[in-house]
Amino acid sequence: MKKIIIEISESQHQLMMEHIQRGHKINFEEETFSGFTIKLSTCEFGASLVLDMYGTIDLGDVNWEIK
Repeated sequence: MKKIIIEISESQHQLMMEHIQRGHKINFEEETFSGFTIKLSTCEFGASLVLDMYGTIDLGDVNWEIK
């Protein structure tokens, strides 16, 4: 099986986890269920990662590879 590996910094990880936790809190308070979307955008000049869950957060530049 192949893997997609996305490397993020500690600060990007912290932002991502805080955003997901806010989304889970909203789900709990509103008694709803929702997930989130992680979007990896790439071009010749680099890659960026965006997380969408009750709003969008741009995590910025990331390194990634397929193994």
